Amino acid sequence: MSADASAIVWFAGVEWDGVIGTDRRIVTEIAALRPVIWIDPAQRGSWRAWLRGRGHAVTPMGAITRVRVPALPGVARWPMRAVTGVIRSATCAWVLRGRAVHAVVVANPMTPFPRIRARRVLYLTDDWVAGAHLMGLGRAWVEGIQRGNVRQADVIAAVSPTLAETVAADASHARIAVLPNGAPVLAASAGGERGPLAGLVGQVNERLDLALLEAVVAAGVGLRIVGPHRARDAVFTERFERLVAHPRVDWRGAVPAHEVAGHLAQIAVGLTPYTPSAFNRASSPLKTLEYLAAGVPVVSSDLPASRWLATSDVTVCSDPEGFAAAVQQSVARRGDDGADARRRRFAQDHSWARRARQMLELIDSVHASGGGSDGAR
Repeated sequence: MSADASAIVWFAGVEWDGVIGTDRRIVTEIAALRPVIWIDPAQRGSWRAWLRGRGHAVTPMGAITRVRVPALPGVARWPMRAVTGVIRSATCAWVLRGRAVHAVVVANPMTPFPRIRARRVLYLTDDWVAGAHLMGLGRAWVEGIQRGNVRQADVIAAVSPTLAETVAADASHARIAVLPNGAPVLAASAGGERGPLAGLVGQVNERLDLALLEAVVAAGVGLRIVGPHRARDAVFTERFERLVAHPRVDWRGAVPAHEVAGHLAQIAVGLTPYTPSAFNRASSPLKTLEYLAAGVPVVSSDLPASRWLATSDVTVCSDPEGFAAAVQQSVARRGDDGADARRRRFAQDHSWARRARQMLELIDSVHASGGGSDGAR
């Protein structure tokens, strides 16, 4: 860890115990280099610990200190969100009392930058404005917070080129960088052969283009789906149920995280089949680099983040017929150990450890903003 004990304050988009995604993966690596104070999003369930004394809402975890912030019912609605903001300000001021802060990273659509004299980093992990309805938030509110944060940021790190472009007009003063999601470290599979299977790993919801999956199955390729069904749209759900009823489809549902590598070792190609929505086009799917880290080639729908990777091991297709044909070709070429190793090396160049170093380099490239010494807006 750096000899500099000043901390990075990280306003996360999900609580620490939630789905392990972008925030937790990069923070875990950053913490090997600098101490991190992780601020959970405001949650109603945090009141008991907070009322016992704010110290009970703070959990030391080695180089990471987790802070829980309580929220009132209806946290996304006025005036409850204002009250929650005051509670968050008081909690942060108490936690940071006497503590040197190197940078503040906001990776949350509901959190304005606090009044802390430190470098200010806006970490755009998704198009929060386009996806406000998916999160049950008011679009105007999210847009207002993001616009204010963009104008105050010293650095804006966006996970896709499309996402960086959406804020460029209001951020001429800030340094903007594309910092895509990273790849996990996965051990090479011990023996065994890949089957003639395409695989989809991750949550099943309305972001997926079912027409692409249906085309793969219609082309005679077996399909394994590993992940929970989280869709709320009845039409999507009915169509998905018809898909998984097909004899060539093997849906495993949610599985423990440690079992995912075993499934990746058995498939010939990984699928990133997203619809061309504004939210998806601004995303950087975690699954794409996870497939590559397992030595698996990828067939993706036409996403800027997939094109940004610029590798022949990620085939980009814009229609169901082309998507299915690319999957068939990948299945036919399975069993090439040299290609598997090449993909793993490529993924290592995009590891979360490297993303953490890139984030710290961005932070260190700018001077600290002004602002108050404590409290939050």
